Amino acid sequence: MSEGSNTVDEQVAKARAAMAQIADWSQEQVDMAVRAVAWSLYEPTAAKELAELAVADTGMGNVDDKIVKNTRKTFGTLRDLLRAKTVGLLDHDPATGIARYGKPVGVVGAVTPSTNPAATPINKAMMAIKGANAVILAPSPAGWSTTSRTADFARQALVAVGAPADLIQVLTAPVTREATNELMDKADMVVVTGSQNNVRNAYRSGTPAIGVGAGNVPVIIDTGADLDDAAVKITQSKTFDNATSCSSENSVIITADVYDNAMAALERAGAYRAADDEAERVRHGLFPEGKLNRNVIAQDFSVLAKHFELGAGPEHQYVMVEEPAPGPDRPLTGEKLSLVLTVYRADDFDHAVALTRQVLDVQGVGHSVGIHTDDRAKAERMAAELPVVRVLVNQAHTFGNGGSFDNSLPFTLSMGCGTWAGNSISENLNISHFINVTHLVETIEPDQPSEAELFGPLWEATGQTPRAVVGGN
Repeated sequence: MSEGSNTVDEQVAKARAAMAQIADWSQEQVDMAVRAVAWSLYEPTAAKELAELAVADTGMGNVDDKIVKNTRKTFGTLRDLLRAKTVGLLDHDPATGIARYGKPVGVVGAVTPSTNPAATPINKAMMAIKGANAVILAPSPAGWSTTSRTADFARQALVAVGAPADLIQVLTAPVTREATNELMDKADMVVVTGSQNNVRNAYRSGTPAIGVGAGNVPVIIDTGADLDDAAVKITQSKTFDNATSCSSENSVIITADVYDNAMAALERAGAYRAADDEAERVRHGLFPEGKLNRNVIAQDFSVLAKHFELGAGPEHQYVMVEEPAPGPDRPLTGEKLSLVLTVYRADDFDHAVALTRQVLDVQGVGHSVGIHTDDRAKAERMAAELPVVRVLVNQAHTFGNGGSFDNSLPFTLSMGCGTWAGNSISENLNISHFINVTHLVETIEPDQPSEAELFGPLWEATGQTPRAVVGGN
């Protein structure tokens, strides 16, 4: 246990005291603290121990993939953070006469999910400390033990580089809704990943808040796709950590002209295609009484195959269930958090886009979609028309959506989904959200266009006669 039996008030006071100790730190000192926190999870022994503890605590995911998540996300986030300035003078542009100075946002209340009880807390802690803030973690009750142990490692790492341990704290167990809500009220900023109830509570708290939306990613396989490449990427992404990621593919929409070949490619890559009777058992067994079955979510495929009485063999990694259409009355339209992939046949690309929109209308609006294609214009159309923050092209969605070494999205475990999903950000959570910025403003040569430059097109279009403006600007 990291914090003893401290109240929320006591933890907030300790966090403010820790921030005061680093208030005059240089960027180099802050960066060393961030490196220490990153290493506390990235270090191989710690990464393995915390992955094992996460699976034991929550019963979700698998150890090998959680090790990858713990290390890959931490490494990528550290790369991004070390490239950013956050303390003191950030930049100065003589042309605009503006210099920017980074300042802390304060004590960050970070609500984290049971699906990532080690990686998400460290991801948020690294960002918070990079801005010279302190963070108090409010984990899911199921993940508290893992998050607490993770924080222990990080606190020890901070002390080793001369930083105060209380830059990172964890709510005292048992974590209650009341304590989490109290933290939301008393922190200076709240960042919520996970439960949509927590997201809504954060926005209601009156504290500046960043919440992220629910995932339910649909991906199109288009006429010009490299089918085997698409199938391998979808399989790797869908099966990673037993589909615990909010960026995991939940639906694949395949155009009719390549449907049979794409399904065959998916089967070659490790998918099991459910027969009609098996599909019916999956539909009813995954959502008994309309709610996800806790006994099968984020479990190994062998558990699902036995539970649903599938004829799958050891070569299979997940099950595909073909559905006629998305809809609010069809549970497999939504997020499944399991090794179940819904498949739709589209008449053509227009129909595929329409089906994608229907999936989002049920769940996942704002989050992200993907496409496998050789036609960039089709990806551009999706980006122009669909209400999502991210459109990934020819990528394994789980690995690309939260930042990757071969795309330029910031590494994160928290994906903002815009006002479509009731979120305050429409981008990946990143360091820019963890600092306040002071602007030093000096005068420049006047930049004042004439009235004709601004209003001329209007006057011409409407036949108005310009009149003298009294007073000017």
